[in-house]
Amino acid sequence: MGNKNPFIDLAASFINLKQVEGYKYQEETDTLRRFNQFLSAKNIVEPSLPKEIMDEWCQQGLYESRKSMSNRISAIRQFCIYLASLGYEVYIPEAVKKAQNENFVPYIFSHDEIRRIFITIDNLPPGRRYNSDIVYPVLYRVLYGCGLRVGEALSLKIKDVDLIKGIITIHHSKYDKKRIVLMSQSLLVICREYSEKHLDGLPENNYFFRNKDGGKRHRGTIGQQFRNILWQSGIPYLGKGKGPRLHDLRHAFCCHSLKQMSDNGVDLYCALPVLSTYVGHASIAATERYLRLTQDIHTDIEAKMSELTDHVYPEVEYDDETD
Repeated sequence: MGNKNPFIDLAASFINLKQVEGYKYQEETDTLRRFNQFLSAKNIVEPSLPKEIMDEWCQQGLYESRKSMSNRISAIRQFCIYLASLGYEVYIPEAVKKAQNENFVPYIFSHDEIRRIFITIDNLPPGRRYNSDIVYPVLYRVLYGCGLRVGEALSLKIKDVDLIKGIITIHHSKYDKKRIVLMSQSLLVICREYSEKHLDGLPENNYFFRNKDGGKRHRGTIGQQFRNILWQSGIPYLGKGKGPRLHDLRHAFCCHSLKQMSDNGVDLYCALPVLSTYVGHASIAATERYLRLTQDIHTDIEAKMSELTDHVYPEVEYDDETD
């Protein structure tokens, strides 16, 4: 047998330490796995990480966004700091500054595009590997109807969806927050029918949007299939960084909700904090920056929001949401 990469066991200890401290450490675990694959491919057998090896790892990938590169380097940087504290000779890479794409503008689906997406999803053929034809019609309606992040929806357990009161409980949202989300009556009916047909009798700790084998669905697979759904719905994909992305359903929910509240005469002083709390933003300022409303459809809302927020909130980096 060849010599083993000495950092595999050290990474396992580091991950265990972080999880004991209360961190979820899911995406970071995947990054550490890929880092160890990289080290093994480089035949690293000594417990040291020289600068040239770390510089190679930190190079931005051909199709990697600056934000993704920043997250990847940040995870390994923390691991290196841990190794240094144990006395190992390691080069600690610099953190990537200003990784957010400040020019990012979300794709806002029109109501007609949302309608076409649901027509496509409701007519998906049965899949050989995935039960997408069963899960997607409900999953997509929850994503758009409640403005959930994809990771939040896929992490839901049966016990987290109260089909009596119409309440969804998000236990570990972004920033590790817990929040309560109310469903509309129409969405509640859909979720009840789905549960009665496909979840009846299952333990409450099972995933609500379980895959065919009962496990957690992979967000990457859903994102890839979303491209096909867009194509079948007659909605062009504009390219990397331009979308539409699956997460843009959340953007559409925010914009459409704010527009509806404004049309119903709700004062934006009241609407913004309500929406901010509902979708789990860190601040009202984040909600205001989140809603890059299209001028041709929402000029009235944009004007009202400008009156409300000008000179009140400081400039903040836009949250392009990758979790």
